[in-house]
Amino acid sequence: MGALEFSESEESDSSSSTNHSNGGAIQFIGTGGNRRKLLRMQQQIRSGFESGMVPQALTEGLGGCYVFSSDTGKKIAVVKPTDEEPLAPNNPKGFVGRSLGEPGLKPTVRVGEAAVREAAAYLLDQGFAKVPCTSLARMSCRGFNYNDERRVTKTKLVSVQEFVEHQYDASDVGTAMFPVDAVHRIGILDIRLFNTDRHSGNILVARKNAAFPGVVPGEGSPSSSKMGFSLPSVDLVPIDHGFCLPETLETVYFEWLHWPQASMPFSSMELEYIARLDHRSDIAMLNRELPMLRVQSLRILEISTGLLKMCASSGLNLAEIGSGMSKPLAGVDDE
Repeated sequence: MGALEFSESEESDSSSSTNHSNGGAIQFIGTGGNRRKLLRMQQQIRSGFESGMVPQALTEGLGGCYVFSSDTGKKIAVVKPTDEEPLAPNNPKGFVGRSLGEPGLKPTVRVGEAAVREAAAYLLDQGFAKVPCTSLARMSCRGFNYNDERRVTKTKLVSVQEFVEHQYDASDVGTAMFPVDAVHRIGILDIRLFNTDRHSGNILVARKNAAFPGVVPGEGSPSSSKMGFSLPSVDLVPIDHGFCLPETLETVYFEWLHWPQASMPFSSMELEYIARLDHRSDIAMLNRELPMLRVQSLRILEISTGLLKMCASSGLNLAEIGSGMSKPLAGVDDE
């Protein structure tokens, strides 16, 4: 069998996937999302396994994060193991101390449960805000981190996200060049997901129809090449949704909150999109595709979707809605 196979259920037998020269095997969980893109990633990741390509461990962030490449060296996917999340047992950066399922770096998201939220964000977005194709998978690779002395290669539950070629993130460039509709789409997604961690580092800035390769965070800087961006030439791509859909209400963080684009009114197309949102069908889909997502998070989705629809239909803009959500929650026990 191939290095990457599809499985209908969460449980999978790692022995059913072929191990290649670098000890790698991968098996996607479920059949949701863009099957064509997942199959393409299957072939490319398989070629990397067969040629002995070693994943690149990224130094940014607090959790384990790896870029997998094809046999030609082209970056294909960003992989995040659940047991290497912040505070998880196999975290490679020293942030350990809790077991999977215990309250995490943010108490409203448990240790080891960020990956399922990454997949949920993609399934809910469906291309509206351009969340890259993301899926859960069972994966083994010698490049992963193991903190026990034996360091035996084991199969891990991971999130696999399509690598997006980009030049910078939103912290590297001025926000004046960002298209209004791109900012609005990300903002609508963040409100809908009750995203508690939308900072500038997880908004990628990509030149439309870019002719030169993307930059992995940390490999380049604005001073390393000519920027040459103009207003209509830029796309924004939201990534890192592990802290969305918390189990309880908490104060959110929206980097775009004070950008001038957020104070501009929604377009008629955006209002039509918001009006069509249906939390019941969204929850049914998530129950079918990601049954491990906790019911408390589904309730947050219901609340945030309702809030977005009510505020948008009342004429509030993105900044006004986000400002209300960003205020400290009065009367809520911090614990």
